[in-house]
Amino acid sequence: MKLQYTLKNTTTQVTEQAVQTILHDIQQGTYPVDSTLPAQRELAGQMGISRASLREALTRLEALGIVEIQAGKGVFVRALEAKTADSWRMNHQISLKDFYQLRYVLESFSAFLACEYIEAQDIAYLTDNQAQLSSAINQQDWSKAAKYDYEFHQYIFQLSQNQTIIETLKHHTQSIQHSQILPFIQPKLAHKTIAEHQAILDALTAKDAKQAEHAMRNHLVCAAQRAGIFFISHP
Repeated sequence: MKLQYTLKNTTTQVTEQAVQTILHDIQQGTYPVDSTLPAQRELAGQMGISRASLREALTRLEALGIVEIQAGKGVFVRALEAKTADSWRMNHQISLKDFYQLRYVLESFSAFLACEYIEAQDIAYLTDNQAQLSSAINQQDWSKAAKYDYEFHQYIFQLSQNQTIIETLKHHTQSIQHSQILPFIQPKLAHKTIAEHQAILDALTAKDAKQAEHAMRNHLVCAAQRAGIFFISHP
């Protein structure tokens, strides 16, 4: 059966939606494990996207362990879910998707609340953290990047001064730390974390609660996608 798709028309959205669409089709059995995807020209035509955008999407799926690209032979389906989900499931009772959704809800509202309490010394700390994170990512030191990523998020939910949120997230400290490193499985996309954190920091500095909440939501959705996890979010 020939499938037809309509994807949004910006480069980033097209690539991300192509990843999500192909992954969905694999998980729904359209392309079973060990089968081959249609030729790139055909698949790009079905999706209405350029072959360059499709190649980028396939490269991301290969980095996640979903497909294997064999030059001259095609693209082979190797798994139904990202290898990040496999490693996560071995160490945690809650699914990786559920955990990202939990963080999406609690941390975005924490960013909203933080705007009421943030002071100059807090902005200074987060600004320094952002510089350290950027340096670690540019040096491809993923252990340090995950550490600064965790500290950034932890500081913000502490700023919320909501003790229920703080205690809930503290209870999941090890899971949060594990989830921080998973998005770095795709090093070419790691720089996106820098831009997303900067958007959060800018909103907090301006004490724009709605924008801080939106920026945090966007960051967590994008981080989840880099780890191979997709879920419905606010528009």
